[in-house]
Amino acid sequence: MKMSEALDYLIKVRKEAIEPYFKFLKEGGKHLDSKTRSLLSVITKVDAQTEAGLKQYLVRALKDGNSADEILDALLVCLPTLGLSKIIWAVDIIIKMDIPDFNPDLIGKDQQWHKLKAIDEIEEGVSRLVYDGRACFINRSGNNYIVFDSRCPHQVTNIPSLGLEGTVLTCPKHQWKFNVENGACIEKGNRPLNEIKHKIEDGFLFVFS
Repeated sequence: MKMSEALDYLIKVRKEAIEPYFKFLKEGGKHLDSKTRSLLSVITKVDAQTEAGLKQYLVRALKDGNSADEILDALLVCLPTLGLSKIIWAVDIIIKMDIPDFNPDLIGKDQQWHKLKAIDEIEEGVSRLVYDGRACFINRSGNNYIVFDSRCPHQVTNIPSLGLEGTVLTCPKHQWKFNVENGACIEKGNRPLNEIKHKIEDGFLFVFS
């Protein structure tokens, strides 16, 4: 049984015992901003060598505004207590997750505008495009566009075109389902797709990432 499944089970059968624990954790860090809290969570998961937890909080740390450089610096600063072997363990998992933010060719670089495609070449409905080592899903409705990161917000699994049926996108790893019209998670999970800022200029669609 996975950690998340075990917790769900305990919450169901021992709610009165487990809920105070989570309340304690929340109250214990109430003076910390979300960026710092998620960064500390990454460190604790590395210390405990909990792979599922590391993946979960790594994604959250990035979503909360931590850069890949900040996450790596936090781990290295904690070298005296974590030890090099645990940091290597974590970095090995990060590499296998294939998160663009940690790509050696991209890390440390500021976000910028990327030219995707001429708007008259973008089909109506949902399509998947690849750019600079990343991918995104575009939903076009007339002259309106919305762009989402192709990576699942759960554990950053890169969702392929095969996962798309109409406007429903399914992650192949844990079957989270999303509505690509608005990014909402409609089954299994509880977090929406990450929307990417975009603009139209000189007849082309650009994304900022």
